[in-house]
Amino acid sequence: MVLRAVTMAPHIRLRYLVPALVALAMIFYGVVTSSVNTRNNLRDFNRVARSRTILTALQDTMTQMLNAETSQRGFILVADENYLEHYYSGIKKADQDIATLMELTADDPDRQAEIRAIRTAIEERKKPMVAGIEARRGDGFELAVAKLREGGGKERMDTLRKLIDQAHEGESLRLEKAVDKLTKSLDRTNRTVVFAGTVAIAAGTVGTLMVLLLLSARQREGHLIIQKEKAEETAREKSDFLAMMSHEIRTPMNAILGFGELLHDAVETPKEKHYASVILSSGNSLLSLINDILDLSKIEAGKLEIQPEPVAMAKFAENLETLFSFRAAEKGLGYSICIDSSVPPLLFFDALRLRQVLVNLVGNAIKFSREGSVTVVIHAEPITAEETLNLHIDVADTGIGIPEEHTADIFRPFYQIDSRQNRQFQGTGLGLSISRRLVEAMDGVLALETVLGKGSVFRVTLPTRLTRRSEERFALEAEKLPLAVDFNYLKASKILVTDDEPLNAELIRSYLAGTHHTVLEAENAEQAASLCLQHLPDVVLMDIRMPGMDGVAALERIRACEKTKHIPLIAVSASALLDSHQEIKTKFDGFADKPISRSKLFLELSKFIPLVESPPPPVTQPTQTPAVTQEIPDPGHDWSSLCQALMTLERTTWPSLVKLVPAQGTMTFSAHLIELARAHSCPTLGSYARQLSQSAEVMDFAESSRLLKNFPQVIAELRSCHD
Repeated sequence: MVLRAVTMAPHIRLRYLVPALVALAMIFYGVVTSSVNTRNNLRDFNRVARSRTILTALQDTMTQMLNAETSQRGFILVADENYLEHYYSGIKKADQDIATLMELTADDPDRQAEIRAIRTAIEERKKPMVAGIEARRGDGFELAVAKLREGGGKERMDTLRKLIDQAHEGESLRLEKAVDKLTKSLDRTNRTVVFAGTVAIAAGTVGTLMVLLLLSARQREGHLIIQKEKAEETAREKSDFLAMMSHEIRTPMNAILGFGELLHDAVETPKEKHYASVILSSGNSLLSLINDILDLSKIEAGKLEIQPEPVAMAKFAENLETLFSFRAAEKGLGYSICIDSSVPPLLFFDALRLRQVLVNLVGNAIKFSREGSVTVVIHAEPITAEETLNLHIDVADTGIGIPEEHTADIFRPFYQIDSRQNRQFQGTGLGLSISRRLVEAMDGVLALETVLGKGSVFRVTLPTRLTRRSEERFALEAEKLPLAVDFNYLKASKILVTDDEPLNAELIRSYLAGTHHTVLEAENAEQAASLCLQHLPDVVLMDIRMPGMDGVAALERIRACEKTKHIPLIAVSASALLDSHQEIKTKFDGFADKPISRSKLFLELSKFIPLVESPPPPVTQPTQTPAVTQEIPDPGHDWSSLCQALMTLERTTWPSLVKLVPAQGTMTFSAHLIELARAHSCPTLGSYARQLSQSAEVMDFAESSRLLKNFPQVIAELRSCHD
């Protein structure tokens, strides 16, 4: 929210300028429009004024001619020269009016023609009037009257009046049109001015408000920036705290689980084995809870890494089925996994994270189902041109179901429906929250369909793509894995262990005890750099978080030296939330997180130390468990004690293994069998143990389960050989 407010600030400022631009545009529009309209209005006004002047001049012309005619007749009647003054004045004014009319109509030929016709009619009317005046002066009254009658004065005056009326009528029409046009133009100008002014005022008002808002927004933006910085600082502090707590919790867990594993292998009596198993089981449960909390924290911090890889779908489903078959059988539930024909043999996705999701969903389905069955159906949508498809995995159960009002709540962290009542089911309430976020991190969707009292269906939809890697390639890569966790399969090497925690160094030293490897120890990064230069080890196990110089700084110092820059460095970290995890994996040659088990250490070291052909020789894994051949007992070895030890394992360790098929426990069990086989020179037991170890190493739960179930048969056949 903060980032969005900050990045939108330039757009907000631009919007604040829009009202000002609108106001300026409207003012400019109003000025231009008013100027044009004013010019048009002036022109129309002049036309109106001219028309009115023409009408006045026409009327005055007619009036002056009538006055002249009246004065001329008065002179004829009484021969008084005073009448002629009015006569000449009227004629003169009529001529002036005609001259004015000619000037006013100079730009209109039609009007000019009308005025000339009027002027001609006036001249024609003046002739008999002049003749009558002259006759009265010289010939007397009677002759003058006769001249008037003979001159046609009345007809000529009527003609003049008619021409003037026609011109007056035409000019009146022009005046009416001009007045109407002027009125409309004035109204349009008024509306334009009012509109432009109103908009300008409104825009100015809005602009003023926007400026105030801008100032307020700048103040808020500054406040948001401060809040953003505080939030980032809080997030950094949270990440640092979680990283520190992860390191502080996982470091002792590393010692608990590691030494618990060593203790389990070292003790002999069933009771001691049981105690060690309880320690390992409880430690792994605690580690699982810690990992759930850290996974949730990593997801919330956006630091969860998705690592897609090619996955054989048949083996993926088989391992999932094997993992829960015993638990389902214990509760009397049906349990099956069905792969539809639409699912390709090989797909590309993060198998570890999807397995984590499905383990939680199937585990919940079994936990909350009292009867019925749990069914997992895997199918896929048609493949597109880009070789991508949606993988659908439905986990259906016949359990207790979920109330509709709680279907959204169950995906919240730590939420459980019956948390306020006497809880019947154990759990932290983290599983579904983590599962949904893991699926979303893989760009997928986790949906739920449920009916209370009848069961639920959790549907995972995950985008995947095909891989060109073949199943043969998988088999070849699997063959490269060691047959057992025996560090003597690695070429004799000098291994430098750098850790400020003595227990962690002691644990790795204990793992490597009795092997042909030389272990060097350093308590800090400075000491590690010095030992690298002095002894040139074949590989370095480097803890990341150490007082003083940390592991990354030690890496840079070792790489800066010409003599030591070639040494492989494996980063070892107990922190699950380091900001630079990806950077660390890029800088270091290898990476292992704590707790570090015997198998995890072996797999990481095998990347940098070559395997050797040393006894016991590698054994190719057959497709079925080999039958124990009838061997002649070696008189130099006591097979009765071997059988007794195996029967002890069958009573103590084997039952828990065959139930859950844990990879780590199975590898430890197989390593113990290998040691017994060596001590008693029993190749058949050694072959069986190495097959079991190999299946556990590659997490082939189906094969591990099958081999573990055959363990009593192996003992029986060995006993029959001894007997």
